[in-house]
This record gives sequence, structure tokens and C-alpha cells, in this order.
Amino acid sequence: MKNPYQEELFAKIIDHPSWKDESKTLSNIIGPAIWLIIPTGIEDPIKSQQKEFDSPEQEKEFRPIIIALLTEAKQSGTIQKFFLTDQRHFYCLPVKRKEEIYGYVLLCDLEHTLSEKIIELINSYTCTTIENVQKELEVIKLYETIRPKTIALSTVHTVGRIISSTLELDELLPRIARLSLQVLRAQRCCIMLVDKYKRNLVSHAVVDVQNKNIKQKSLKIGEGIPGKVVKNGNAIVSPKVLCVPLIAEEHIIGAITMSQRLNNKPFGIFDKEILTTLSEQAVIAIKNAQLYDEQEKLTLNSIKALASILSSGVADNYGRSNLFINLIMSIGMELKLGSDQMRMLYYASILHNVSQMGLPKKILRKSTKLTGKDYEIIKEQHIKGAQLITPIGGRLKAVLPIIIHHHERYDGNGYPSGLRGEDIPLGARVLAVADAFEAMISTRPYRRKLSISQAVSEIVRSSGEQFDPVIVDAFVRVIKRSKNKIFKNKGKAWSWKKM
Repeated sequence: MKNPYQEELFAKIIDHPSWKDESKTLSNIIGPAIWLIIPTGIEDPIKSQQKEFDSPEQEKEFRPIIIALLTEAKQSGTIQKFFLTDQRHFYCLPVKRKEEIYGYVLLCDLEHTLSEKIIELINSYTCTTIENVQKELEVIKLYETIRPKTIALSTVHTVGRIISSTLELDELLPRIARLSLQVLRAQRCCIMLVDKYKRNLVSHAVVDVQNKNIKQKSLKIGEGIPGKVVKNGNAIVSPKVLCVPLIAEEHIIGAITMSQRLNNKPFGIFDKEILTTLSEQAVIAIKNAQLYDEQEKLTLNSIKALASILSSGVADNYGRSNLFINLIMSIGMELKLGSDQMRMLYYASILHNVSQMGLPKKILRKSTKLTGKDYEIIKEQHIKGAQLITPIGGRLKAVLPIIIHHHERYDGNGYPSGLRGEDIPLGARVLAVADAFEAMISTRPYRRKLSISQAVSEIVRSSGEQFDPVIVDAFVRVIKRSKNKIFKNKGKAWSWKKM
């Protein structure tokens, strides 16, 4: 009966240094010979060791002798001998350990007969070699069994860190894709999620180590490998593609597909185990991110509704156009702010009007220079207006300092707290530049509007005094590079999601 383990064991023995050394050492004692080691149950005992023969003709000559000796040895379980001539001897020695026959050692074309002591020595050497190779094979098998579990545990830990690092789906999925590539040493990873109509799979992350511009079109459920996996709920493993479903509470929400191993090795069952473990953790992260996204949408809608209500109480509603929002977002992107900082900037730009709540119309519409008393009223009302959103708390808690302190000056001569330099919140410093710029290019009762170039010059002139020089530099770069885009899109506001 065919025994895959024994075949693997003897295949390893044939090329093992210990077996090579044994045959070489014993050949010095008994004379030159052709050494063969053959497992039990193999269909063609000579095929895997054809290289041991001097020529195809020699193999053809010896083959019937070897087959006959093996047949007799298997039946009797004892040593078999054959003498072709007085100086051409053949031996078939069963390799035994605790009465179990592992295989057979064949010595072909010996010039002399073998004594019993030599036969015992050969058997002892061979058993020792087999035991050593067995231990090596067991270690390899153990490693192959433990490795995916170790990687899986490590993956769980790493995905845990990824989950804690971001709740933005657009950031989360590419990170999971890159982690999958590293763990499985593959060329490409694609993560696709089922759309809200449950008809199509939409690509949310494609990472390819050789092609950064790779795209993945949407697929219908049942179309392509990912579509089939999502439809049937079963992983697909092939030499070049591995795809597992993303399952959340018995509902399939997508699929993660790996393509082409970097070392050209085929994907196997252990790779499937690793990716399945990773996908289970990824699903938790995805559901958290989707829930977070829904909460953010609710928050944003609430903020917009609040801004609309508050804006209705502001005379003339100056300075809160989409141009203002677009400019703030552009500066934030130029500064390479993180998604949380961008989001807070976005919320602050929407709620910017709140500090004007309650200001008398006569001050807002005054065409002459403001008096000291007017300034005191503005400063006092600025704090009162901003504090209107304090009871709301939650996400708006981080927005409040941006709104309150955007009238601070970089040199410390602003209000309400006289903060200086980097003591002023970063978002407030960005808001200050955008607010001043938009006020300059807008018509006011007390002055005519400036041109864009005049307004930019004024901002630059006040760098280091009224405004943070770093923010001013970013602002100037944005205006130079993206002026047309910002001003053409002023009818439609950007959002931090377009980062």
C-alpha cells in the first residue's frame, strides 16, 4: 500500500548528507557498489534513483534482478542475495526498527560477499540515518503546522493595532491590504465590499507591489473569483489566487483576494488559514469603521443643521461661503494634516458663524471705523457665541478651541486670551488666515473688496505678526497652485473626505 509519509521520508534520505556519507564510508570497507534505498509500497522502486546507475544500459541490466530481490524480501522479511558471477553480488537488506520494515537497502554489483557483521553494521547505520531524517522531517512538519498559527496570532495583534490607529474605512482597508501582502508574500491584494443594494462588489482597496496605479472594476455577485466567493461563501485556493469571504454575523460583506506569490510558490491550505484569520479580524475593523462612518454622517448632518439655525440669527451672514471651506481644506491638505485634524477643521469652518451670534446689526453694518467700545462688544459676544455649542460636547468639544481662538494673533496681541505662536491651536491659526483672506476679497460696508493678489500680499505682509508664517507659506502655495480649482469650485464645498 502506498505510504506518502514513507515516500517523502525516503526521498529526503536519498539526497541527505548522512546517507551520502554512510554509503561512502561503507564503500571503503566493502568495496565499490551501487547503493539504493527504497521505501515499502512504491510502484517503481528504481525511478527516483536512476542517477545512481552508471548508464541506462546498466539500469536495464540490473532492473529485473532488483525487482526479484525486492519481491522476495517483501514476502520473507529477510535478507535476499543474488550472485550474477563470482565477482558480481547483489544484496537486498530490509531496514527494520522494532520489527517494522521501513524500506530496503540494495547493494548492487559488489565484488565480494558481505559478512553478517557488515550486514548488521549497514542496518545500524541506515536505521540511525533514517531516525535522524525522521526527526528533521518532524521538525519541518511541526514548523509548517505552527508557522501559520504563529503568523495568525501575530496578524491578530497587528490588525488590532491597525484598528486602533484609524477608523476611517479609506485608510483602514489599504493598511489591511498591505499587511496581507507582507504576511503572505504576495504581489497583489484586493479588498471588495458588497454595495448597499447587495448586487455588486465594489473595490475599496487594491495594493500591488509592482503597479501602484492598478485598478479593480466592480463585479456582480457571482462574477469572477471574488464574486463567486461572495455568492457561495466558500474560499477559493489555486496556485496563483487565494480568495476568502469577509463574513460578519453570518452575512457576507465582501471578499479579500491575494494574487501571485512573490517567490512563485503556490498558495496552499496554510495560506488559506492565515488569510481566514486575518479576514476575521478585518471584518471587525470594517464593521467598526462602517459604524463610525455612519456616526460621522449623523454628526455632520447635525452640525450642518446647527450651523443653518445659528446662521439665521447672524446679520448679513458674512464670510461663511463654500470658498471659505474650500480654502481651509486646501491649506490643511497642504500641511498634510491627519484625517482627524482635517475633520475638525471642516466642522469648525461650517460652525464659524456661531461667534457672531447676538452681535448688533449696527456694528456688523457700520461703515466707519469701529470704536474701542465696539471692539469690547465683539470680543465679549465672540466668547458667548462660541459657547453656544459647548453643551453639545462630543465631537464638537475639539472644534470649540479652533472657533474661540481664531482671532488670536501670532505675536500675542489678539483676543480672547492673548495666546502667542504655537500656543494658539493649529486649526485656529489656519482659520485665521482663511478668514482674513476671504474678508479681504469680499465687499464690506466699511471698505471695498481687494483683488486676490492684493489680499495675498496683505496676508504675506502680516506673516509673523498676525499670522503663523508656516500657515502663510502653505496658504501661498495653495493659491499659486490651486487658485482656479478653489475659486471655480466655490459653489460646492469640499469635505475632509476628499483628502
